[in-house]
Amino acid sequence: MLTASEKRFIKSWEDQRKGGRYKYYLLYIIAGTFVAILILSFLAAMVGGFPSMLKLIIIISFSIVAIATLVSWQLNEKKFKSIIQREIREGIKKDEAEGNGK
Repeated sequence: MLTASEKRFIKSWEDQRKGGRYKYYLLYIIAGTFVAILILSFLAAMVGGFPSMLKLIIIISFSIVAIATLVSWQLNEKKFKSIIQREIREGIKKDEAEGNGK
């Protein structure tokens, strides 16, 4: 039996999957890198090293966000597949139990 959060996850992840893996990567890497650059630039400006660290900030931001995006896709796929497989197993068991009860 699916919980409410699993139903929401399945619905949202199916929508993400329809868009494709590379569109997902592109969207989240670009948006995430932009946000990470803003945050790291602000932190670097506070310690006084902003202009000299800009290239490093961009590289670090892109790297962290790219890795996080790749990992999040893999984890969400794994979660999605495990939920679907569990529901299939439960359905088979239910069908067998109903068939044996008649």
